Amino acid sequence: MKKILLTLGILLSVAGSAFAYTLPRWGLTGIDVYLPETQYEGTIRRAFETWSGATNGRVKFRFNSTRFFSNNAPIKIKLMDEKTQYFIVESKRFETTGYFTDMEDGYINRANLTIYSKDRTGNAIKEEELYSALLIELGYILGLDKVYGPCSVDSVMCYEKYGKASGLTSHDRQVIIEKYTRTNNEIKKNNPNTSK
Repeated sequence: MKKILLTLGILLSVAGSAFAYTLPRWGLTGIDVYLPETQYEGTIRRAFETWSGATNGRVKFRFNSTRFFSNNAPIKIKLMDEKTQYFIVESKRFETTGYFTDMEDGYINRANLTIYSKDRTGNAIKEEELYSALLIELGYILGLDKVYGPCSVDSVMCYEKYGKASGLTSHDRQVIIEKYTRTNNEIKKNNPNTSK
């Protein structure tokens, strides 16, 4: 019985940290972010700085709102003055969408992030709701997987915890550090999309 429990514990531990390696990561240490002027600027910066702090400075973000950055920044933020059309289950909702636009050889090169100013009911988004949503989207943009359904670890990336994530967990910090301390060879070896 003890062997079965030990094996089960190991499997759960591996499954919980597996999403650290299933997506590529950024190769840059300083990532430029196009951030248009907005009333949510402080909240947006706070979310980015939270993830940057979790990497112990391995990933840093530089913000700019100039036209040059709107065309050339690796991460572009777009603000939509409309209701979000995205929701998960029941009344849970999120006010951001993030996706990669360019990945190659185990590295993320570009990503977009859209922020909606209104929730599904048409009410203005609250700052803390936006912050919680941004933690999930930025984790995804940094290369962590979103976890759907029941989650075996305490992580901001778990959807059923959406709306309750006031900050990153110790697991999130561990996973992001592991991801950004890997060598080039480890990244390419663990990436199924890497060309040989």
